[in-house]
Amino acid sequence: MVMKSIILGILCIALTATDGLAKDASPEAIAAAERAYQEGMKHFEAENLDAALVSFQSAIAQNEKYAPAYVGLGHVYLKQGDLAEAEKAFKTAVSKNKKYAPAYNGLGLVYSRKKNELRRAIAYFRDANRADKTYSEAQYNLAQTLENYGSSETLKAYRNVLKIDPKHPNANYRIGILLDADGEREKAVQAYRDQLEANPDHRGARLNLGIDLKLLGQLREALQHLLKVATVASDFQRRAVLELAQVFQRAKAFDQSARLFESYIRQLSEKEQETYCDLNLVASGPILKEYNDAETLPEKKRVFRTFWSRLDPAPVTEANERLLEHYRRVAYAREFFGTLRFPWDARGEAYIRYGAPDHVSNSGNIQLERTKKLVDVKERLIQKAGPAVDRLLRARDDAVASSMIGMRGQLRRAEQRGPGERQQVTSGTILGWPVYPVDGIWEYWIYADVGNGIEVVFEQRSNQGAWDYADIPLGRGRIARIWQDMHPEIVLKQVAVLTPMTYRPDFATGALDFYLASSAFRGQEGLTALEIYYGIPTAQLHFAAGQDGAKIAQLDRGIVVYNQAGDPVYRTSQEMVLGAAGEADQSPGAYMPEMDRLFLTPGNYRISVQVLDRRSRKSQVYHINRVVPEYDIDDELKISDVELAATINMADKSRFQKGDIEVIPIASKAYLPAQPVFIYFEIYNLNRNAFGQTKYRVSYVVRSRDQKTIGARILGGVGKMLGQKSEQGVVSIEYEQVGTETQEPGYLELDMSRSEPGEKTVEIAIVDETTGQTATATATFVTQ
Repeated sequence: MVMKSIILGILCIALTATDGLAKDASPEAIAAAERAYQEGMKHFEAENLDAALVSFQSAIAQNEKYAPAYVGLGHVYLKQGDLAEAEKAFKTAVSKNKKYAPAYNGLGLVYSRKKNELRRAIAYFRDANRADKTYSEAQYNLAQTLENYGSSETLKAYRNVLKIDPKHPNANYRIGILLDADGEREKAVQAYRDQLEANPDHRGARLNLGIDLKLLGQLREALQHLLKVATVASDFQRRAVLELAQVFQRAKAFDQSARLFESYIRQLSEKEQETYCDLNLVASGPILKEYNDAETLPEKKRVFRTFWSRLDPAPVTEANERLLEHYRRVAYAREFFGTLRFPWDARGEAYIRYGAPDHVSNSGNIQLERTKKLVDVKERLIQKAGPAVDRLLRARDDAVASSMIGMRGQLRRAEQRGPGERQQVTSGTILGWPVYPVDGIWEYWIYADVGNGIEVVFEQRSNQGAWDYADIPLGRGRIARIWQDMHPEIVLKQVAVLTPMTYRPDFATGALDFYLASSAFRGQEGLTALEIYYGIPTAQLHFAAGQDGAKIAQLDRGIVVYNQAGDPVYRTSQEMVLGAAGEADQSPGAYMPEMDRLFLTPGNYRISVQVLDRRSRKSQVYHINRVVPEYDIDDELKISDVELAATINMADKSRFQKGDIEVIPIASKAYLPAQPVFIYFEIYNLNRNAFGQTKYRVSYVVRSRDQKTIGARILGGVGKMLGQKSEQGVVSIEYEQVGTETQEPGYLELDMSRSEPGEKTVEIAIVDETTGQTATATATFVTQ
C-alpha cells in the first residue's frame, strides 16, 4: 500500500516536472518521453522490472533531460538491490532538475540502505521536503529513517506526514507503535482508530488496536478486531491467533481456542503445517519412529493425533487442552523466534518443550533471581562448575567482575578450606548473569522444575541476528571439560530424555477431590456394562442461588476411554446439578453420588474421568487402567464385580436402576459407624436342571484385615439362609436360592456397628448345584 502511494506520488510529480526541462526538445519528443515513462511506471507497479527498465530508457532516449525517467530507473535498480546504479540514476535526475523532489527522495532511500549512512539519508529526505513541501512520501521516509536512527524527532516527523496527507495509509500506525512504546496506550488506541478510518484494510493497525483494547480491559471490542485479523491470511494473522488464544485460555473457552487454531493451521502451507504437527520435540520411542517413518503429511497427522489424544488432560471439554498449549508454543516460537531462521532459532526448542521459562535475563536487561527456587538452581550450577567458576569471573569484564569481587574471594577461600564448605560460601550466587561462560550479546533462561533445574544460555553472534546456543569452549583441560559437560544444548538433550516436555494444567483454579469407583456387569450383544461411580463431597462445591432462588451447585463430568493402542473409543460429557432445599448440606461426610454406564467390548482400557465445578472452576482428573471382563462365555458360571452401595431399594425409575431395584453406589467404599453395608452383584450362566429350575448356593466371608473383632448382623439378603458363623476377625454367611432364570441378582445388607473400625474384605463364592461350577468375587470396604 505504501509502495503504491510512492508510485502515484512520483507519477503526479512527474506530470509537472516537464516545466523548464529540455527547452530544446521538441513537443513530440517530450510527449513521447512522458508516454514511455508512464508505461514504465505501469510495468514497475506490476513488478515487471525488465520491461520497466526498457520503458524508462526509451523515455530518456526521447528526452535525455527528462528527470522522472532517471528516477524511474533508480527505483528499478533499488528494487534489484543495485545501490550503486540506483544512486547514479537519482543523482543524474538531480543534475537534470535540481528542484525535482523525487530525485532527492530516491537518494535518501539509497543511503538509508547503506551501512552507517542514515544521517546522509535524513539530509536527502529533508532536501526533498524543501523542494516540495507537499510531498508526503519524502516526509514519511524521513520519519522512518529518523525512527531507525533513534531520533527524538521521530514522532513529530510522522505527525508532519499527516499534516500533508491526513489519510496517509501508514503514518498513524507508526505513531501508534511509538505511543505504545512510551506507555501511552490510550493515545495509541486513537492513532490506530484513525489509521483504520483512513485505511480499513490495515491489519497491523487492527491487530495492535485489538491488543491494546485487550490490555485496557475492553475485551468485547478487542475480540471483534482480533477475530478480523485472525481469520484472514496475512503477516499479522499468527500474532492475532496468539492473542485470541490467550483471551480464550483465560476465559476457559478451550473449545473456541481449538476451533481457532485448527482453522488457522489448515490454511497454512504444508511446510508450515508440519511445524505444528512435528513430534520430534515432544515424543519418543515407537510413536516417534512411526511419525518419522510416515512419508506424507496426512500420515504424519494421523500419528500426531494419536499421540496427543493420549495426553488429553480434561475429558469434560471436547478440546484437548494439552494440544492447545502445544499449538500455542509452536505459534509463539514461529512468531518471536522464527524471523531470521525457519522454523525458529535455538530458543524455539526449549520453549516448545517446556513453555515460558521461570526466569529470563539478558545482556541488555539484567534481571536478578529473586526467589529461593531460582537461587537454588544457580547454587547447584555453581557447585557443579566448581573451580571453573573462579576462572569465569576472572575472564569477565572488569565492571562485571568488580561487582562480584566478594563472591570471587569466597570461592578462593572455599578452595583453600575444602569442598565441604563450598555450599556455604556461594550463597551470594551470580545473580542476573549466566553461570555458563558467554561473551557479547547473551540471554539465559532458567527452568526451575525441569530436571533438577536447568539454565539454557543463548548468544546472538551478530547484532540483530538469530540466536544460537552459547559457544562450547574448546580444549582438553579440566576447566574446558567442565564447561563442555555443562553446555546448554547438551544439558537440554540429556534432560529431554527423561522429561521431553512439561505442562502445567490451566483448565482449573484448584483441586476438586472426589471419590471414584467402578464395577463391571453383563451388557447386551456381547458388550460389558462398565459402571463408573462418583462420590463428590458437597463441602468442596460452590452453591449459589438458581433461577428459583434455591441453592444449587453446577458441575460437569466427563469420561474418555482409550483402547490399548491409545486411541479414544468413547467420550461423554454431562452436566450435574445438585439442588438444596434451604441451606446446602456441606457437612463433612456429605457427598453427591453419581454414575455413568458405559457399554464396551471386553478388553484392556485406560479411562480418564473428570469433574469440574462450573462456578469455582475447581476440578480433578483421575486416570485408571481397567480390565473389562467378558461374561457371555456359554456354559461357564460367572459373577460380576461387587458393587458397594449406600442403599438398595425397590424402585420403578432411577438413574441407579438395576432391574426392579435401585442401587445407590458408595464410591468412597467407607461406611459411618451406624451405616449399613450394602453389597450387590450379579450371577450369569446358571444351568437349569431337568425340571427347568436353577439351584445355587452363595457364601459370604467377611474378614477384618487386621484381625480385629468383627460383628455382622444380617439385615437383608436374597435366598434361604443356611447359616452364619463368627470367629475372631471372620464372619461366614451362606444362602441357598432356587429359581428359573440363568441370570440372577444378589445382594446383602449387613449391620457392622458391632465391628471395630478398619478395613474389611468380603469374599463371595457361588456354587451352581446343577453343574458344580463355581465363581468368586472380592471387594474391600472400610467401617469407621
